[in-house]
Amino acid sequence: MKKFPLFIPWLLVCIATVGSLFFSKWHHIEPCTLCWYQRIIIFPLAIILGIAAFRNAYRIILYVLPLSLIGLAIATYHVVVLKFFSGSSVCLACTLKPVSEDSIPFPVISLVTFLALNILLIWIYCKHKRSKKL
Repeated sequence: MKKFPLFIPWLLVCIATVGSLFFSKWHHIEPCTLCWYQRIIIFPLAIILGIAAFRNAYRIILYVLPLSLIGLAIATYHVVVLKFFSGSSVCLACTLKPVSEDSIPFPVISLVTFLALNILLIWIYCKHKRSKKL
């Protein structure tokens, strides 16, 4: 992976995309509006980062990072709404836990995914900027 670091964020986004589709299509869990906003951001990232990973196009980070930061902001807002305003507009699907009662709810999984994606993208960008490959 030393030669192809963009594969790691691409793999993370692909796992998030497949997981999201798995729970909505096969388990019939309907996403709420905030979940849809996060999906609108994560689904195209799978395609964009996939192309960038195979072409070693590190400059794409400049265009992908703002989208990922917006996704992080939406996921953070979603978790705050879930945690502090659970009686208001939070849908049933957001309070569900995917595996068991001891597992993590969907909005927290999304938050962790976007946080990890942003950290990876910033790290890769800084690493390659220092080596003047951008």
